Amino acid sequence: MQLRRRLPSASALFTFEAAARLGSFSRAARELNITQPAVSHAISRLERHIGQALFMRAGPKLELTPSGERLSRVATRAFMAIEDALEEIQAHDDTRDVVMLSISSGMATHWLMPRYGAFRERFPKTDLQFQLMPGAVGGPLHNCDLGLRVAEGEASKRLEGRFTCERVVAVATPGYLERHGPLERPRRPHTLINLTEHWFGWSEFAAATGISLPQQNDKIAFSDYSVVIQTALSGQGVALAWTSVASRLILDGMLKKASDAVMVTDRNYHFVTSNQRPIVQAVRAWLIEQMRCEERDLDLML
Repeated sequence: MQLRRRLPSASALFTFEAAARLGSFSRAARELNITQPAVSHAISRLERHIGQALFMRAGPKLELTPSGERLSRVATRAFMAIEDALEEIQAHDDTRDVVMLSISSGMATHWLMPRYGAFRERFPKTDLQFQLMPGAVGGPLHNCDLGLRVAEGEASKRLEGRFTCERVVAVATPGYLERHGPLERPRRPHTLINLTEHWFGWSEFAAATGISLPQQNDKIAFSDYSVVIQTALSGQGVALAWTSVASRLILDGMLKKASDAVMVTDRNYHFVTSNQRPIVQAVRAWLIEQMRCEERDLDLML
């Protein structure tokens, strides 16, 4: 209640926002369907309330003071957010379910979106919303129904909703490999695409699989794994591919192994849930079944 007593009236803020955005009291009056003196009076009342001048008046020219510019930016953002919320509320359909997913941006872009048409056919009255992570998945679920999380050892054995194992391979496009050759026997220097601030990179992959990386190579790095995979798809270099993200790209031949080395850990990915809503359980089962069908083919290929 103390905060509300400090705030000016909503109508005064509304009038100020229009005048600041349009740069004119007269144009603000026309937009709000009120008189120009009413706009001027509302602005004067607002300035007295906050104890600061908001406009510099120099004849017909109207300019914001530094205080006015700051308040204008905040007011415009606030009114736009209110408009967005009202549109969302008005568009809401109570007959539709909403499932919030917490997954990596790479999985959303390269694994789930190619299957979105199949998802819509299976769940025609369900909408997906996303909480995206740019790199590794982890941590508790915050305001999400379903999230992909990694667990290892005994913890993984006790956890339900297994999605797939953790498997990492080096991949590139067929065209790139034709030009540059395999990772260990390059015909031209390779470009190694890196994911920054991640626990597992090229040196860890080489140590785990026993391969020797080419001494001459270029490097390029990104903080978002979806961009790492997209860069490999554009033929710019070799990336480490987690099959939990890139399975379909590998099976379809869009990305091929750049090395025979494959690293499989004792870590597994699981879809964990924060509630037992039937639709959440059904979506989880569908996601797991989609990957289960691909795992058999990946085992044969890799």
